[in-house]
Amino acid sequence: MFIVALLLGGIVVAMIMRYHQTAPADPASRSDAPARLLGWATGLLAADRAEWGQAMLGELDRLEGRAPRWRFAAGCSAAAMILPPWGRAGAAAAGLAAFAAAGFGLYAFASIHYGLGRSIGTWIFAAILFGVLAGYLLAGASLLRRPGVAGPGLAGGLFVAGAWLAVSGLGSGRFLGPILMPGALPLLVIVVPAVVGAGGTLWAGSAVAGRRVARLAAVSAGLGLYLYGVLAVTAIGAGGPPGLPHTGVAGNVSDRLGNQVMLALFVLPLATATVGWGAAAVTGRLRWGQPEPAPAPALTATGAGPGAAVAGRSRAAYLLLLSATVAVTGILALVGLLR
Repeated sequence: MFIVALLLGGIVVAMIMRYHQTAPADPASRSDAPARLLGWATGLLAADRAEWGQAMLGELDRLEGRAPRWRFAAGCSAAAMILPPWGRAGAAAAGLAAFAAAGFGLYAFASIHYGLGRSIGTWIFAAILFGVLAGYLLAGASLLRRPGVAGPGLAGGLFVAGAWLAVSGLGSGRFLGPILMPGALPLLVIVVPAVVGAGGTLWAGSAVAGRRVARLAAVSAGLGLYLYGVLAVTAIGAGGPPGLPHTGVAGNVSDRLGNQVMLALFVLPLATATVGWGAAAVTGRLRWGQPEPAPAPALTATGAGPGAAVAGRSRAAYLLLLSATVAVTGILALVGLLR
C-alpha cells in the first residue's frame, strides 16, 4: 500500500507539472475545459475521420453555456473513444478485451464455485472490478490509436509480465506465494519499467511516444498478469502455499482474488507507467539534449538526411537494449524454473 500511495503521489505531481507546462497562456483558453477535452479526443481519431473531428470542434465553438458545451464535448469524446481502431491496432484492442472479459468471467466463476457469491460485498467488489477493467480497455484503445505505439507497447507489456512471472515462479502455486528472490522488488518496479520506457523512447525517437509505450505496456501487462493470477486462484483454490489461518477455503480464495487485483491492476501498472514515464523523459533528455528531438530536416535528393541517420542510430541503440532485456528475461526464467 505504501508503494501504491507513493506512485499515485508521483502521478499527481507529474500531471500538475505537465499542466503548467502545456496549459495555454490565455486564461480564457485555459479555462475552456470542454474544448480541451474534445481536442484530446479528436486527436485519437484515424486520418479518415479527422474532418469529423474538426467539424465537432467547430460545432462546439457555436454553443453557449457551460452545461451544453460539457454535454456536447462529453458525447463526442465518448463517440471518439468507442469507435474501434482498425487493422493491427483493432486486433490488439480485441485481444485486450478478450483478456479483460476472461479475467472478469473467471473472477465470477471462482466466487460462485467457492461459495463467495452469498455475500453482497463480493458483487459490489465485482462491480468495481468491472469498472476498473473497462477503464483499462478505454486506456488501451486510446493508446493503440497512437502511431508507433502499438508494437513496442505490447512487446513491453509482454516483457513486464514475463519478468513478474519469472521472478514469482511459473507454477500456479509458486505464483500465488510470496516472492522470495533477493532484490526482486527493485527489479520489478524500477529496472524493468525503466527498460520499457527507455526502449520505447529509443525505438520511436520521441519521449512522448516512449511515455505512451510505457503506459500501454502497463495496461497490457496488468491485464495479462491478472488473467494468469485469477486462473491460478480458480485452479488451486485454497491449496498451494499456506493461506490465512482460521478463515477456511472461502476466506483464502477471497483474499487471493483481492491480492491479484491489487498486484496486477494497481501495483504493476502504476509502477510500469510512472517509472517508465520518467525513464522515457530522461532518455529523451540524454539522447537529444531536450525533452523532444528537434524536427528532422527535409530529405535530400537521395532520400537520406540527418533525420534518417538519427533514426538509424536510435534503432541501433534500441536493438542493443532489446538484446540486453532478452538476456535478462532468459536469466529470470531460468531462476524461476530452478526454484
